[in-house]
Amino acid sequence: MKAILARPTPDWNFTVTTLLSPRRSAIDLCLLRLTFQTVIHGVWCERNNRKYNTTYRTASDLIRTMDKTIRNRVSSLRFKNVAFYGSLMIRWLERSI
Repeated sequence: MKAILARPTPDWNFTVTTLLSPRRSAIDLCLLRLTFQTVIHGVWCERNNRKYNTTYRTASDLIRTMDKTIRNRVSSLRFKNVAFYGSLMIRWLERSI
């Protein structure tokens, strides 16, 4: 199973270039962008919860929540283009197992 990204990098310019690069398949690019958005939002929410509500979740809870968020988002889009979003869900499930 081939990873979407070889490994994470803290280099913001590389990250933005990768997100904007058309050299990936449409499915991988869509998953990469959706995952990026979900992780940024999840980390931001966790940070706010820790700072203002003093509630903490484990890393595995965060990952589970982000996985479910991506599955729900892909499922909600499936009616627009059944073939593409069906393939997107299959690709996500291959990666998350």
